[in-house]
Amino acid sequence: LGEEYNLPNIDRFEREESPTRFLLNLLDSKGMTIYEFVQFAALVEDFFILNLFNVHVRVKITQEPLEEMCVLEDETVSLTVKAVGLPKPQFQWLKDGVKIEGEIYGTYHLHAQSQSDSGDYFCLVYNSEDPDLQKLTRPTNVRVLQMPELDIKEHPRSCTINKGGNALFKCEMCRDDRLKYQWYLNQVQLKDEPNVVQGANTNELRLYNIVDEKWLGCYSCLITRNSTSQNNKTIMTKGAVLQIPDMVPISPTRTNYTATDKVALLIGNYDYRSDEQLLAPKFDVQTLSTIFQSLNFKVVSLLNLTKSEMIAAVYEFRKLVGEGVYCVFYFCGHGFEVTNQCFLVPTDAPLSYNYMPCVSADMIFRSLLQQQPRICCMILDICRKSHEEQAKPGFLVQDVVERGNSIVCYGTSYGLAAYENKQHGMLVNHLKNILGLHVDIETVFKRLREAFNEDPKVNCEPSSNRYKQIPEIRTNLLEVNRSFTDPIVYRGHTEAFTARRMQWEMAHRKPEPAILDFQFEDFVVTVRLDFQQEFSNVLKIYTLVVDPGPTDSCTAFVSAIPTDVAEKSKIVTISHSKGNKLCKNYVVINNIQRLKSAMKINITVKCTRPDVEKIESLELGFPLVSQLQLWKERQDFNF
Repeated sequence: LGEEYNLPNIDRFEREESPTRFLLNLLDSKGMTIYEFVQFAALVEDFFILNLFNVHVRVKITQEPLEEMCVLEDETVSLTVKAVGLPKPQFQWLKDGVKIEGEIYGTYHLHAQSQSDSGDYFCLVYNSEDPDLQKLTRPTNVRVLQMPELDIKEHPRSCTINKGGNALFKCEMCRDDRLKYQWYLNQVQLKDEPNVVQGANTNELRLYNIVDEKWLGCYSCLITRNSTSQNNKTIMTKGAVLQIPDMVPISPTRTNYTATDKVALLIGNYDYRSDEQLLAPKFDVQTLSTIFQSLNFKVVSLLNLTKSEMIAAVYEFRKLVGEGVYCVFYFCGHGFEVTNQCFLVPTDAPLSYNYMPCVSADMIFRSLLQQQPRICCMILDICRKSHEEQAKPGFLVQDVVERGNSIVCYGTSYGLAAYENKQHGMLVNHLKNILGLHVDIETVFKRLREAFNEDPKVNCEPSSNRYKQIPEIRTNLLEVNRSFTDPIVYRGHTEAFTARRMQWEMAHRKPEPAILDFQFEDFVVTVRLDFQQEFSNVLKIYTLVVDPGPTDSCTAFVSAIPTDVAEKSKIVTISHSKGNKLCKNYVVINNIQRLKSAMKINITVKCTRPDVEKIESLELGFPLVSQLQLWKERQDFNF
């Protein structure tokens, strides 16, 4: 027919009353049999004709599902197979060889509820009961990854504005479409108000024309993830303080007391080389850091310090303490008491230690009092059981002129232990609900003792309770109405205030975000690096593939860090896109204080299809407290 009919005269078929009948008669006149006609229809996969003649055509898979897919808990991933054949192909999905009831369509929408949904998924495609005529797709290995904990990339920042001015508070999360936001002022839920409050349920809260004292105070945002995952569904940002010069927040116990500045040093030791590992210090320091920051304290938060690092940290912190300043020192970790003196155990204390490799809490307190702060508060969350040893401390006690400005909170009384649960020590578990209240300092610790008295875990049947813990308070405060919530007024102390601010900012300077272009042979992958301070000596580095180029998938991660800070660092992967490409990671770098040279890291990019890899280096200088060189020896307080 091809010789007789070409495109110019093919319209002859259309002029016939029945083009199909005309074609069949024409083929019959050429001697073509029905069998040959069906064979030609099968060759060009004309299933309409094949179906007319009730011809069985073995199934043929035209599209296979992907070989490997990754999905986070509580996310949905789709597996698709396409096939042709006569009769029309049917489908049955299987997981690890077991039939999945009800999944009989070409696309299977897998809602991954837990990691137990990981496995190999197949689809059986068939149009006959004969096993030899059925086909099985290649396996799709689905990996269900644990939903990462909610992670705040950027907390809101405190700000000072002029009366009648505007304010912006912003928090940034790793992108997740299921997040909900709710802003609070002094723990009271906010809602949008025309011309005053905008964005109470977004990640950006805007305040306009602030002239009323009721808008002053601590702003924080509660972030909730709508998820069936058991990982934390809510997280609260650190507090940010809004201040207007010459205005102070409304308080039921309002006084005229002010501070020229407020500073806090928080140390948590839990990763001990020769003693029991602890759970609570990290969470306790993080919790108190958030509260003190919300009260407008300049907070230095440090984890897992050796003896020399603890001493150096106090020496540097003393530079922030001066006339009119409210000063807080907090320690959580192992400790003991000998001859009425408390000792704090550093992480490098040897096995069977005595007081010599430890740090005297009394000497720390006296060194801070020498700076003549307006308030000096020490909070010790340690055991106070007597430490049996032959040698007794007998070092020189430095003279300090008492000024009626000191208060000490011991987490427990002499001879008793201090306890923790999985999240907090018992002290912080109660203190966190009281510390931010607008009450005087002595009332804070009075209410703390009352909370312990009402806690059955530590104060039921004193004679038999093995977890007995009774906080002890020692105070000589003369200005008894001073409060942690007192405002900062630095008129007359501007130079000292500015110097302290610059010193604190220098020790908390993090690297600026960076964009790196990885140049491969015929394409470019673009990666963004972001940095977040977890504690004053803990840095989190995010790596995000901004543009993967023509690759099927692409991952970037920090692959090398200085050996000084490499201990216990690990890479955590975050799902970023709905296409389930795992293109975002972060690494937590601990012990930044041990850097002895500028920090240099390697970033590796791995791509699939094409399968290529490349490494680039980036220098970050001296981030956070590494500027202070805490690894350098200072004079021991004990001597």
